[in-house]
Amino acid sequence: MVKTGTRALALATAGLLTLGLAACGDGGAAKGGNASVAEVAGNQATQEKFNHYVEGFNKLIDDSWGVGSNFRNYQELDIPNKSPGDSIYFPENITTLEGAIEALKEGRALRGGDVAGPADAAVDTLLPRLEALLTQWKTLDPYYETRRYREDGLAQGKAADAGLKTAYQAAVDGIETFDAALTDYLRKRDVAQLEAYRKAGHGELAALMDAMQKADHFSDAVIAENRTEADRQLPALEAAVAEVRKAEGALAADDGNKLEFKMIADYLDGMIGYYRDYKADGDDSDRERVVDRYNSAVGQMDDIEHPAT
Repeated sequence: MVKTGTRALALATAGLLTLGLAACGDGGAAKGGNASVAEVAGNQATQEKFNHYVEGFNKLIDDSWGVGSNFRNYQELDIPNKSPGDSIYFPENITTLEGAIEALKEGRALRGGDVAGPADAAVDTLLPRLEALLTQWKTLDPYYETRRYREDGLAQGKAADAGLKTAYQAAVDGIETFDAALTDYLRKRDVAQLEAYRKAGHGELAALMDAMQKADHFSDAVIAENRTEADRQLPALEAAVAEVRKAEGALAADDGNKLEFKMIADYLDGMIGYYRDYKADGDDSDRERVVDRYNSAVGQMDDIEHPAT
């Protein structure tokens, strides 16, 4: 799962992986792997639905332009205590939010069966909240951009402040509910995919997915500031990263995944290093860097070449 570096949004979602396996090696094993993944992940339309959901979700939690980031920046403006003589730069990213809404609508339009029920329900609640926030952004952005607040004594801005904060909080709450539904689906899917890779003889990909799953749960513990749980998980995570490095070393020099394996292992080692920094100094910036490194590893997973379906 891609995660935010703050507690405003708890979790995000995993990088997209190919859900099928090529008919290689033992045909029975490959077929069994496919059936297992399909049973958990749903049919192709369901998988495509979740691809759209992941795309939209990642836009919503973007560190720079996501809803949570803009909410924090807006709160720091402290509009009730501002004056018309102040220079006020209204935080928004209309393009990113519009893109997220579009991706969620595209996903919602696809059939997903029972497996998609919780995520669909979360999207049904979330979309009107996002659209309400977008409407406020589109109203207030030109007001602040053209400095109209200097002419009305910031009256419109102050009048809109409470409603905008309410819209933000509703959106954040909806994103968290959506997050939980996505996380449940993706974790179940990835467990099935890992087992399918093992059965089909793709040990290097199984090792990589195992490390990423352990990093997912480890970063959860770090975000929750649960050092006891993070310490408990750390040895298994380090062992899993070592297996990724072993797998990378066994890949041919011209293998398209070789560099990606190395980079992902580097990100995960960096995540572990920042956790130890956080334990030593208690600096929240180190805790956030743990999550940043995890997110970088997830982003790198998008470049991994998986067996053709």
